[in-house]
Amino acid sequence: MPSHEKPPHQISPWLRKVVFWFGSLGSGIVLDIRARAPWYISDWKDAWNYRVVPATALIFFANVLPGIAFSLDLIETTAKYGVAEVLLSSFMAAFMFSIFGAQPLTIAGVTGPITVFNKTIFDILEGRDDSPDYLHFIGWVYLWAAIIHWITAVLNWCNFLKYVTLFSCDTFGFYVSWVYLQYGVQVTTRQLRSTDPPNTPGALVGIILALLMVVTSFLFHSLSQKTFFHRHVRRFLVDYGMPMSLVASSAMAYWGRFNAANPNTLPIGPAFKPAGGREWLVRFWQLEGKWVGIALPFGFVLWILFFFDHNVSSLMAQSSDFPLRKPPGFHWDFFLLGITTFLAGILGLPAPNGLIPQAPIHTTSLLVMGRPLERRNTEEDATIIGSGTQTPFQPLDADRMRATKLSSLEKMISEVPVSVVEQRVSNLAQGSLCLVLLTGPFLHVLNLIPRGVLAGLFWYMGADALRGNGITQKVFYFLRDKKLTPEDEPLRKVRKSRILLFLAVQLVGFGATFAITQTIAAIGFPVIIMLLIPLRVFVIPRLPFTPEELAILDQPTASPFQQEYQLGQQLRQLYLNSSSSSYIDGMNGTFVDNSQFRVRADAGGEGGVILNSAQSLVQGLFPANSDFTTTLANGSTIEAPLNGYQYLPIESVEPTNDISLEGWTSCHTFDESTSTFYNSIEFREKAAEYKGFLDSLPPHLDGRPVDLQNMWNIYDYMNVQSIHNSSFAKALPQSSLPIARYLADWHEYNVFSDPKLDGIGNIAGQAVIPSIIDGFNSILSPTDPVKFVYLAVSYKPFLSLFNMTKAAEASPELAAIVNYAAVLALEVRSQPESGEPVIHFLFSNGTTGTGTEIGNLKKYPILGSTSDVLLSDFISYLQPVGIESINEWCSSHKDVLQSVLSAQVSSVRV
Repeated sequence: MPSHEKPPHQISPWLRKVVFWFGSLGSGIVLDIRARAPWYISDWKDAWNYRVVPATALIFFANVLPGIAFSLDLIETTAKYGVAEVLLSSFMAAFMFSIFGAQPLTIAGVTGPITVFNKTIFDILEGRDDSPDYLHFIGWVYLWAAIIHWITAVLNWCNFLKYVTLFSCDTFGFYVSWVYLQYGVQVTTRQLRSTDPPNTPGALVGIILALLMVVTSFLFHSLSQKTFFHRHVRRFLVDYGMPMSLVASSAMAYWGRFNAANPNTLPIGPAFKPAGGREWLVRFWQLEGKWVGIALPFGFVLWILFFFDHNVSSLMAQSSDFPLRKPPGFHWDFFLLGITTFLAGILGLPAPNGLIPQAPIHTTSLLVMGRPLERRNTEEDATIIGSGTQTPFQPLDADRMRATKLSSLEKMISEVPVSVVEQRVSNLAQGSLCLVLLTGPFLHVLNLIPRGVLAGLFWYMGADALRGNGITQKVFYFLRDKKLTPEDEPLRKVRKSRILLFLAVQLVGFGATFAITQTIAAIGFPVIIMLLIPLRVFVIPRLPFTPEELAILDQPTASPFQQEYQLGQQLRQLYLNSSSSSYIDGMNGTFVDNSQFRVRADAGGEGGVILNSAQSLVQGLFPANSDFTTTLANGSTIEAPLNGYQYLPIESVEPTNDISLEGWTSCHTFDESTSTFYNSIEFREKAAEYKGFLDSLPPHLDGRPVDLQNMWNIYDYMNVQSIHNSSFAKALPQSSLPIARYLADWHEYNVFSDPKLDGIGNIAGQAVIPSIIDGFNSILSPTDPVKFVYLAVSYKPFLSLFNMTKAAEASPELAAIVNYAAVLALEVRSQPESGEPVIHFLFSNGTTGTGTEIGNLKKYPILGSTSDVLLSDFISYLQPVGIESINEWCSSHKDVLQSVLSAQVSSVRV
């Protein structure tokens, strides 16, 4: 409940917005640095873990060899680049992002798109009589791109990533996968014409080696998922299967007649020397003036490519599949990408950027795995938005049950991610190995690797990425035997014509991107990629899809693991930034003043989850500041630990001592009310309607009770397991989670709402009302320094308050369980005209995107009014039903329980 009391002389709203805009410049970068700085030392200490070793080996081979192979065409066509340039570019990116980056798990290097971009520019310039020096022109292209990178970071434009959904990611990932497959074919076919006369036996051996590489890689991957060997052996196959396949396939080239065929190997150059004997420094400032201007649009196109490619690879490396605990930093890392782009232009290197699929592969290789554990029920866990349906479910027949059931044997061998070794060493180490590879002896080893093996590596990485792509999964749905398709497969709830329409739009986007790269207009393919975002935001919703169909076909990509911390950052930017139009006057936004804050968190039946979430939020609200010090009585100054960690006290509220944040516990009247609801006609009809669905769930719930009364626990377990347990996620029919969410919403809203303001169903809201009103009184008191009150609660008080304030009546979408990191802001704002404060009722259903803005904080009408509600009216409406003693309240209302229950049951939402 922030306060917004204004001084008598106010600046105009327009001027305040202008001041806020200037004050927000670079705020994303500052927040990223402050958020990540406290973790910097641990980023190095945490590297003392075995997982770093296989991660380094895997990502080294997955990064450097495809980078060299991608650049083969560029090397042989332009003669301006060599292997040394590619290796140095990979080292520079690894050094920059591992030492200085906020997201050291993101792997950057030379990609296929940048080689297409550079080669297209070469082809364009070569066709002119007055063509400039190629590297001078590229230097200016990179400089312009770097400048736009820096502007983007300063203006916080990375916040626009909140509009990136699986539609865009799947389409781009589909394109990248086919680029890998295409380059594998190009590497093999190029061997047929690399010599005169062609070395046909060598080319055929190269194809054999390529097939050997891809088959053995998939074989090792398959064995790791079988029941053979000890689990440590299976883990070894996962970690080193691809490197072993590469080494073995390369060795086969020197065995018997294969060696006599003399297959082509990777080209090399002198150690630490650029191609063509030029200097390392590119004097791009010597370029003729007109070409400097011509380079600008090329730089803009490069910025488009890197904005999408690098940031999406960072998102994928920190997705919700990984149990990460350290904060991200998209603005700062994009600023660093501008620096590496500029340095690449000066040194004449291919510009590095985030790699797909190498970035998520890196995080996957750092997973610490463990056996699935019984996870306690938590009401503040991450949620996946889905849409429900009221279509009855039929019991599965034997074939379909076999198709969906998770066998006990699979349960025994399955492991789930426990944590990620979040550190900087593996990225730095793989980059340093690139530098080692530039030495003479290791260049000779590099020269021994057959090109056919690289083709197999391309095929393996491309095919592996295609397997999990959303477009591929939708195509498989049409090819799958319908009898073996689970009855509750989510795509069954989408009309086939709409699936085909969605697929058609994605394939058109993929086809346009892939086709344009095969022409002289390939320079424009990043524009096609970026257009996928507005296509999804503005065009797709206008096509004949229902909201439920779009919820199944597409999803956001934001990770829930950092959302509480991000919410704190966003609230800081909104309320503690003196340039913000919502700035709370008199607040110290730099150093925490504990007297201005009151923070209370529910520490009851959620196992400490809500309390921990509150701790994460206040860390984002007041990040570490090295200038935050304490002066002792003897005059000495002590800096706070963790580079200036700021401590904001949190009052832990135990429901056994204080019922204000968890008022429904230990109330027999509420329990009896709930029992009566379970015996109502409406409840029994809903249970009968979804009996088939509920009967299909036991194989996935590990012995948990399956009935509509337990729907929240069922949904919570399914949601958590689908995020953290890949075996569970694969076995669970995709429609089960959205339907479980719908039923959980229906159940919880009916339990925690009531048609009568003082009804028993509103108990969660009635119990928290005194705390809210006390906060208002403190904010308005001239002698109380409190200006910001934060109450950390579960979703249940949200539901009751939405019902009690009539917000859900005006906005029915509020009649549902709120998402993780949802925030309800009750702003106290003064009115210059009357002087009487009013209430702004704002709600954001979880954070969106990666930035420092609350993307969907929206003002909702309350109490049946479309205009501002006076604070006095708000208090007078709710204060009479506020309760402080649950035992007394429950006892006094026992005599009217039946009438209250009758009113509740008669108005149950369907």
